[in-house]
Amino acid sequence: MSTANDEEVLKRIEAKLDQMLRLAALRITTGLKQAPAIQLLASAGIDRNLIAEILNTTPNTVSVTLSTMKKAKKTSKSGGEMATS
Repeated sequence: MSTANDEEVLKRIEAKLDQMLRLAALRITTGLKQAPAIQLLASAGIDRNLIAEILNTTPNTVSVTLSTMKKAKKTSKSGGEMATS
């Protein structure tokens, strides 16, 4: 098997895996609102650009949503600690 042929096979495998990832992401986010879907996909380690593409939004929207959720989590965490002290 030649190197060029190996590269072609790897490119086809990568394309199929990408399709499978997108299909799985679409399936698990069906019925979810945008923010929980973003959080779910990000927690699975999916890149923000790909999340935006899957959810038909912009990478900036994904970044802002994740930042807002992170701040809200910090606020609720620090508020919870103060309430128990």
